Order: sequence, then structure tokens, then C-alpha cells
Amino acid sequence: MRIAREYGPRARVGIATPQANPTVEPEMQALLPASIGTYITRLAHPASQVEVRLLHYIRNIPAAIACFGTLRLDALGFGCTGSSYLAGAKLEASLLNEATTACQIPIITAASAICSALNFLGATRIALVSPYPVNLAEAGYRYWHDHGFQLSATLRVDDSLTDTHGIYEMTSDDALDALRQIDRSGADCLLASGTGMPTLRALRKVHSEFAVPVLSSNLCLAWALLKTVAPELVPNSPTELLLR
Repeated sequence: MRIAREYGPRARVGIATPQANPTVEPEMQALLPASIGTYITRLAHPASQVEVRLLHYIRNIPAAIACFGTLRLDALGFGCTGSSYLAGAKLEASLLNEATTACQIPIITAASAICSALNFLGATRIALVSPYPVNLAEAGYRYWHDHGFQLSATLRVDDSLTDTHGIYEMTSDDALDALRQIDRSGADCLLASGTGMPTLRALRKVHSEFAVPVLSSNLCLAWALLKTVAPELVPNSPTELLLR
């Protein structure tokens, strides 16, 4: 007779996040139901250049999964949107296919989860708020363009930022200010990109303020993981996870 798991009785998901990211773990635990166990591994690389670190992370997803040892995961969420932006749409898809084949579990990046959520909502024009340094922000613009989305407006949260480590000191108030400032005219959806910037409190505040849906990297990743491992628990819209 199979004994019910003490933790994660419905499913167990792994989350891989950059080593200094303080946001992914608490936001995923807040968004996913208690029956879904979440287990974190840290993506690490000693390089000082953000581009080197981010590309290393996405090229080495199987190594991140190996860190879980014999813990059998039902899916892995790759909680680093910037890695996908730098890799670009084509390379990201190739690396995901290789990692999925090698590890034999579903692997979902935050960026691909956003794509799924946008397509689900029928959104094609995005007003994009991002916390990144300029080069990484521009890589994100190309990524969304290559996926067939139009950016109706873009806004960087902090123009002075030169490295992603600064993102980890931001608060939901930073995201909230940017979401309220960005030009929303003509947008089908507002997106706060970046797994390291806290967004849940901001998204909950603007959920009833704006006429269009508002998404974030972590919100979409939680929704996509839930859809993969426990489809019967998926709400009617990604934004309904905010109301849990």
C-alpha cells in the first residue's frame, strides 16, 4: 500500500534560482497550494559578469536537477527570466529540449511560462516593466519580439542599475510605482519581468485597478508548474493565483 507523502502529497516541484535571489522561494510558496511541495536549488557561478553567470545557468539545467539527488521531482521550474533573454528564443528552446530529454521530467523556464500565460490570455501587446541593466533589458525586448509579441511600452525600474544583484534589494513598492507609471494605452497585458524583484503585493494592489491583466515572472511560473503537475488545481486565469 502506498503511504501518502507528509509533504507535497499531490506533487513535488523543484525550483532552480540564482544563488543570491531572495524572492523566488517565498513567492512560489505563496502562490502554490500546500499540496504541492516546493524544493529549491541554487544556481551558482563565480563570474563577476552577469552575462556569463546567466548563460551558465541555462546551459547547465541537468546539473541543477542532479543537485536534488534521489528526490523524485514531478517538474522543474527554472526561476531566472534573464537567462532566457540572453540565450534568445531559439537557443532556449533547444536547451530545454535537450535537458528534458536527458532528465526525463518537464522543465519550465519563467520566460516560457510567461509565453504560455500570454497566449492563454490572448495577449499580443505587452507593456513591459523590467528591473534589469540596460543590456539585459534590451535582450528581453528581442526575446519577446522573436516570440511574436509587440511591446507597446517599456520601463526600466532603475536606470542606474548595472548588475542584477541590485534587483534583489528592490521591493514590491518599486514594482508598484513602475506598473502605475508605465503607459498602459494599447496594451493587452502588463508584465513585470524578473524573478528577483518582489511583485506579489504590487500585483494584488493593481489587480482591481487596471482594466488589463497584470503578470509577473514568478506568477506565470507558478501557474505553468501547477498546470503541469496538478491540472485539476489550476484556476481559470493565471491572475487568480493572486487571490489564494
